[in-house]
Amino acid sequence: MKFPFSKVVVEFGSYARADLDTADTTWDNLRIETIRQSTVAFSDDFASNTIDPAKYAPDAPFFEGGVGDIHATAHDGVIEFVGTTTQQWWSGGTLRVVPTFTASDEATLALSIDRVSELGVGTASRSALWILDQTKTKYVLFADVRAEGGWRYNRKIGEDGDVPTGSGTDIAAFNGTNFDDGGLHRMTLIHDGKTVKLLLDDQPGAEVKFPFSTVVFEFGSYARADLDTADTTWDNLKIESAGSASFSPTTLSVRTNQLSGDVTVRIPPGLNAQSAVQIRVVSSDPTVAVPEGGTGGSLDLTFPAGGANIVTFKVRGLSLGGAQFTVQGPIASGNQLSVAVIAGPSLLVQEDFAAATIDTTKWQTSMVGFETGTGTFTVGQNAGVLEISGSVDADLWPGASLKTAKSYVATKEVNLSVEVDRVSFEQVGTAGRTGVFLTTADRSRFVFFSQDAWQVNVNPGTPTGAQPALAAFAGVTDTGNHRMKLVADGETVEVFLDGVSGGRFPFQVNFGIFVELGAYAQMVGDTVLGKFDNLKIENVLPCTTLSPAEGVSMTIAETGKQVTVSVPTLLHDAAPASVTITSQNPSIAVPTGAVNGALTLNFPAGAPDTLTVTITPVGLGATTFVISSNPQNCVSAPLKVEVVAVPQVLLTDDFAGSTIDTAKWKLDNTPFDSGIATVDSAITLINGQAKIEVTTDTPPWPGLALLTVQTYSAAQTTPATFDVDRAKLEFVLTTGTGAEQRTGIWVKDANAHFILFAEHVAHDGRNFGWGYNLSIGQTSDNPTDDGINIPAFDGGTFDDQGQHHMKVVVNGATAKLYLDDVFGAEVSFPFGQELTFGFGAYVDDTGNIVRGYFDNARITGGSAPVGGRLSAATQGADIVISWTGTGVLQFTDSLSPLNWQDVNPTPTGSSVTVTPGTQGNRFYRLR
Repeated sequence: MKFPFSKVVVEFGSYARADLDTADTTWDNLRIETIRQSTVAFSDDFASNTIDPAKYAPDAPFFEGGVGDIHATAHDGVIEFVGTTTQQWWSGGTLRVVPTFTASDEATLALSIDRVSELGVGTASRSALWILDQTKTKYVLFADVRAEGGWRYNRKIGEDGDVPTGSGTDIAAFNGTNFDDGGLHRMTLIHDGKTVKLLLDDQPGAEVKFPFSTVVFEFGSYARADLDTADTTWDNLKIESAGSASFSPTTLSVRTNQLSGDVTVRIPPGLNAQSAVQIRVVSSDPTVAVPEGGTGGSLDLTFPAGGANIVTFKVRGLSLGGAQFTVQGPIASGNQLSVAVIAGPSLLVQEDFAAATIDTTKWQTSMVGFETGTGTFTVGQNAGVLEISGSVDADLWPGASLKTAKSYVATKEVNLSVEVDRVSFEQVGTAGRTGVFLTTADRSRFVFFSQDAWQVNVNPGTPTGAQPALAAFAGVTDTGNHRMKLVADGETVEVFLDGVSGGRFPFQVNFGIFVELGAYAQMVGDTVLGKFDNLKIENVLPCTTLSPAEGVSMTIAETGKQVTVSVPTLLHDAAPASVTITSQNPSIAVPTGAVNGALTLNFPAGAPDTLTVTITPVGLGATTFVISSNPQNCVSAPLKVEVVAVPQVLLTDDFAGSTIDTAKWKLDNTPFDSGIATVDSAITLINGQAKIEVTTDTPPWPGLALLTVQTYSAAQTTPATFDVDRAKLEFVLTTGTGAEQRTGIWVKDANAHFILFAEHVAHDGRNFGWGYNLSIGQTSDNPTDDGINIPAFDGGTFDDQGQHHMKVVVNGATAKLYLDDVFGAEVSFPFGQELTFGFGAYVDDTGNIVRGYFDNARITGGSAPVGGRLSAATQGADIVISWTGTGVLQFTDSLSPLNWQDVNPTPTGSSVTVTPGTQGNRFYRLR
């Protein structure tokens, strides 16, 4: 219907026609969307009755490792997948769309396809629509799982919340007979490079994190168990790219009455090729922040015909708080700009709960539970503390909280810090927990730091249920007084207990942040009592830091290593600041250019926030570098610096032969726990790698390893390093998705002390990842448990069962663990004699199989002879040449021809002072 107007008004209501007619119309779920301009990138109605190899490639992404003959057939204008599983579990077949596609904020991808029918027979089958990353190791699988719950999704991205195998995560919106009928339904995936939205018959079902821009699409069918058959029919595939306008960056901070840096708005290339495009940038709260140059909180931007597809503008901060900027006009908004208007550090709330009643200017009471249960709870102040108590009437996890009346901002420039004494925690029944939320008003995003065991829940991701105990607090099991602290920076929250960090967790919110103190109980009849006191909420500057936080290690022969000094932006935005770095032992190492071991760096007003400094080794040993700042600001912990001997290469093996070198390695069949492997489990050399294949005969956790024949020693200045490539981890899930596997590296001494650094994988949503098990004769030992997680190795970059370079460095006191040269953890290992190194693979239950592949093993240690090292420094008009080690100082005035001569008279000690001449060159060496 013709309606030639670009700006429109939408209204809804009710009318009645004649006298005494009554109106009664009910409305709900209003949604107004801008229809994105889309381009069809790929389509096929399968009318050709052939499978075009230029468009499709037969495939079957690994799901649970089953074997069968499921394959695609083209007939009658459809694609039908048929076949049988001959070895469980979940064999399948797919067609992979040959082209890859790229999604972003300004170019969203939408794949839609008709799932015509699901007619598999047997215990279970599934219609499978895949989106995978470019490596095809990360995925979201959208499926109709016949006989296992209907419409569901599986995700594998190497993060908490993954359910890579099994029946998957239920999509509640698609439950019921309208969808669970095995019939015709239009399946849709919408991907913007960050998440995937799953729709069925144009109805939204779930939005799933999937942070990959270049993606692969596949569709097909899977059948679960032996002799189950697959029969899934598909039709009318279409992949579209929809353009939108996007902001960059998507978050920023600006001071009150000041302007931000440039914000870029980008529209799809070519959209303004023939005619100009005009859009409007609108602030959600013009009292807080506005686009500069606009009116009433909005600014019109024009992309001229034939011109660039980007335009910039600035944001002006007006008052403390936050605002969302969006795009309006003929093109949809691909993202939003989140603006936080900030001031300097300030105390926001201080509360000792000494009054008889709750101060309603500061606080509100919330009866929102941790999960969906109900109960009877009270929140009040008593005897100078906050008390939250109650009991459960219906499962699961009801409770109550005291919530701030106001919300706060958190940015990289000004952090939000929340501290409180959790005075005590009493619980009767199944389980309870007390803790602190940082949350949006509706809890759509939050970080919840709590004690059931000390743990963190994050939404989105892990909003409910028990989470792995934080390794840093594993020994803190009492329910008494502990100081809890959370620090948010607009992207993450770092949690602390009694001053010790428990790690950082994602929380991409920079304004509208509320604080909640809560207590919750789990099951019917459970009770809980949580007490809190001495709360403080502040906006604080981040600390001045010296990094890398794990410290620096270098050999005495190295010329030096760089470290980075970072200061907060607001410490020097209006006036200069300085930072002094001091070596606590200048005879070990100094910052280059230091005087008496100290170096001062200057940060001019408005200059960059970081400077780099080189650390120069002086002698063998360990020291620390401390920092101080002017103006005074909190600082990071002292930086550990160690100077070690140049190591010798003690062992190498690239496994290029056909048999294991028994002069280097011995077979070890010690189980990880107490299990026994089958007799056909073995370690072989194949394709230049050591392959370890283990099948469980008697559980739990048998395995095989290669350990060094020789033993080695390690000390502070002569550490031993073992590194090896873990090429890949493979598995067969004979017992189903509950199966677990490990591959990793060992350090052992002669008295059964050890560290196992390993990747621990499961397939049912448990996300173990990279961690370590330790046996050193302490009560905190964990020789056979799930392992202590290493947060630095969380995420899809590492949790992929693929190629990774593993390294452990031991020095007689500790062991440092690295993956792909990224530092992960330093753990106690106070043993330095008769050390054995090795690598192995382990698997849990009867019939399950693990395969680990390793390559390029190397051990270094001891001390290799090295020559001295020359250095030079100015001293007034003179130059002081100094050196380490022994040797004769020589000079030459020409490099061509060379004419080296001993310095005469022979210098006393290990330095000499020379006065430069006005002409010519002179070169020195130590021989």
